[in-house]
Amino acid sequence: MADAFDSDPEQDFAGGLKGLVFDVDGVMFDSRHSNIEYYNLIRRSVQLPPISAEDEEFCHMASVGEALERIIPPEYRDRALEACRTINYNERILPMLSVEPGLLEALHWLRQWNVRLAIFTNRTNSVDGLLRYFGLESFFSPVMTAGNSQPKPHPGGLLSIISQWGVEPRQIAFLGDSRVDEQAAKGAGVPFWSFRNDELTARLHFSDFFKMITWITPLVEGRQ
Repeated sequence: MADAFDSDPEQDFAGGLKGLVFDVDGVMFDSRHSNIEYYNLIRRSVQLPPISAEDEEFCHMASVGEALERIIPPEYRDRALEACRTINYNERILPMLSVEPGLLEALHWLRQWNVRLAIFTNRTNSVDGLLRYFGLESFFSPVMTAGNSQPKPHPGGLLSIISQWGVEPRQIAFLGDSRVDEQAAKGAGVPFWSFRNDELTARLHFSDFFKMITWITPLVEGRQ
């Protein structure tokens, strides 16, 4: 996994880094196993077998609505939606997630230097509970989801963040791990940073948050 340290931070962000937008799944949290379990619970509720490896990849990037449309045949959809409402996400799924190493340190450090933080995710109504569960709700504003903006790869969530922050697209970056993240960033004109996915076209690739902090330091250190 390559980390980009040959780039010049001062050239990439001549006016300093004003904000950083995070994807959730695969970036802030190791949630792959929990996502697979969630969708398999729904499939089992309508007597369908577990999702395929190909569908696992799709569901990891997609919104819930997009995922269900793909993995649940139309004739089962009403029953599957009812099953969704009966799953206690906080008890069954949240404990299966884990925070990525270095995330908390990165968030505290970025906030210390007044770098604004936001989220753009294809999750819907699970985001607020997820942030509260891990004590992260105070770090991010705004939180853009598939419930309050169009899902990625549409860039609307990033464009809303840019508008609310009053910044230029090139003054922030979007940290993601999937093709839809890459496409959303491109659509919004925002520099894209890839997290643990060397197959994506990105300005920078990072393998962990500690290395990301090292690269960002010259952009923000000492800023009040």
